[in-house]
Amino acid sequence: MLHTITTSNLSITELQLISAHDVVLFWQNGVVISLQNNLLLNNILEKTTNCYVLDSDIIARGLESFIDPRLKVINMQQAVELTAKYHPQMHWQ
Repeated sequence: MLHTITTSNLSITELQLISAHDVVLFWQNGVVISLQNNLLLNNILEKTTNCYVLDSDIIARGLESFIDPRLKVINMQQAVELTAKYHPQMHWQ
């Protein structure tokens, strides 16, 4: 499953929906979760290490130097490829 996260307002309860084989994509305002030392991000990475963050949204918010190095920074084409590869998809907003 692909989880696309566009908000930083998530609860620990929602994390129960993520499994080890799932992929998480942070984009739009969801990139705020991808910052270093974020407790919510650490909890997500305990569930799955398949986590990506969209480069254009990081740049738009001036967060390039604050992104957790455990995440893979990808471009929009790679994000489209993730959506084509993983089914079903869950959008968190």
